[in-house]
Amino acid sequence: MLRFSMRWLQSIRLALLPLLPWVLVIANGEASRGSTEDLVVRPPVFSLPQEPEEFDLREVDAYYDWRNNLFFRRFSMSGSDGQTSFMTARRTYKVSVNRYGYEVAVTFANPLFYWLDRNGNGEFEPDQGEMWIDLEEDGVNGNEKPYDPIVAKDGPLGPIPSPPMALPGRAPQAL
Repeated sequence: MLRFSMRWLQSIRLALLPLLPWVLVIANGEASRGSTEDLVVRPPVFSLPQEPEEFDLREVDAYYDWRNNLFFRRFSMSGSDGQTSFMTARRTYKVSVNRYGYEVAVTFANPLFYWLDRNGNGEFEPDQGEMWIDLEEDGVNGNEKPYDPIVAKDGPLGPIPSPPMALPGRAPQAL
């Protein structure tokens, strides 16, 4: 008896399998035919814009931050309101002061960090998914991943530097 019921269930399953893609999907209050792909819930996809060229009119500000050795560029992507909605940060490998007294930063070709104000409140909130890191620094091409500076697993790659040691023969100084 058990064998008969198992065979019966298998035959029912095989008979209904071809009908599986034509499932009734309830959309906007009415029944419609669709495939099983209609049932999959996908998160919204946000694509990062390409960084505007140097001296683009949408650039609001550009500055070098010596504390983290990054060169930041802020943009108003709407171009009219002046409110920053997109920002990038590049690593720098040489900074100098020119003969006119302005800082000149030589940077890597593409940004390491990207910020996009998705909710339009004028702030960049990493915990809201508004910050990305591009570890390969190869430009916007889809390999950027969300970055949260508070999460420990997203820390820098490589060894963590040790604190400075006192020179031989000298006592460490208190801060």
